[in-house]
Amino acid sequence: MATNGSLDESILAILPDDKSPSPWMTTPDITRRLIGAGHQDLYPKKVQRHLEKLEAVDNYVISRNAGRALEWQRTGWLWGAHKVDALMTGSEAVAFALLRRFARNKLPEAISNDIAPLFEAAELRLSQQKSDNRNFRTWIDKIDSVDGTFALLRPKPNPDVMRAVSTATFFERELMVTYRAAYRGDKTDAPPKRLCPLAIVESAGVMYMVAQDPTRPPRPEAGKPHWLRTLFRLDRISKAVDTGQPFEYPVDFKLCEYIRNEQAFDFITEDPVWLELAFEGNAGNHLKESPMAKDQVAAPMPDGRLRISGTVIPSLKLRWWLRSIGAVVEVLSPASLRQEFASDYRKLAARYK
Repeated sequence: MATNGSLDESILAILPDDKSPSPWMTTPDITRRLIGAGHQDLYPKKVQRHLEKLEAVDNYVISRNAGRALEWQRTGWLWGAHKVDALMTGSEAVAFALLRRFARNKLPEAISNDIAPLFEAAELRLSQQKSDNRNFRTWIDKIDSVDGTFALLRPKPNPDVMRAVSTATFFERELMVTYRAAYRGDKTDAPPKRLCPLAIVESAGVMYMVAQDPTRPPRPEAGKPHWLRTLFRLDRISKAVDTGQPFEYPVDFKLCEYIRNEQAFDFITEDPVWLELAFEGNAGNHLKESPMAKDQVAAPMPDGRLRISGTVIPSLKLRWWLRSIGAVVEVLSPASLRQEFASDYRKLAARYK
């Protein structure tokens, strides 16, 4: 739940000033923006009381009559994007411009709204004709990020769903989620489900929510020592409602450990195995710089091929990777994986006969 201090700060962050294109905002509009930013239990009269205090006691805002409504504005001496650009260095402008490009869809509205003036200031700072600006401005166009796999047209989450999920995750509040799993195809959605959102992860261009089921606590006696935690693709969520109900964030959950240890994003994992691969020509040379395992061993074979061995966890991602290399790699062991690939390739050979 937001405190009075954070509510006042949020009010000042969204209010325009006399240099803004739309320099005034009504109390109901401010209330709607605050609710959208994650504040709960708000109504116009409560917001107006805070505005009146900011005007009468702190002199942070000014008001004017607009018919029956009051309109509000941040006082001119408070910082705003039109003044921040004069203080922002070129390096800071580049940092905020890159943050806006690569991470803005991962920021909850409560944060992105607050720093929107800094994004605008960065754009203004880089557009000015200053002696050092060319290098800073052109750097933005000199870097980018490219996916290492074949680029697919990934489905985009519903903006309302993304907003609700990121806000609830930020404020640690429960969600009511309507989800359609892949196995349901075009059938109807599953019934709404109560979830505790723990994290948001992007993998291969797809956004996922890591969520805990509050109805599935640990059951050590049944061999289940942890809460049930599951991945939900955001583009498969048709509706997400922020309930406003806070939950106690689990102290045992760390996203980096979840990704590394649970390997949930490798999909359908199995017990670790000792994997041995034989590569023709230069096909396996990249593994000398980017090993497939911490205990990887590389050695030449009598027939001239390169043997790469190491402990890995079999998964869908491992299989996708091996198949992407094609006929220049052979799975030597374990026998079960070798037989699986042999069976698959016999089917492929028959299909392309």
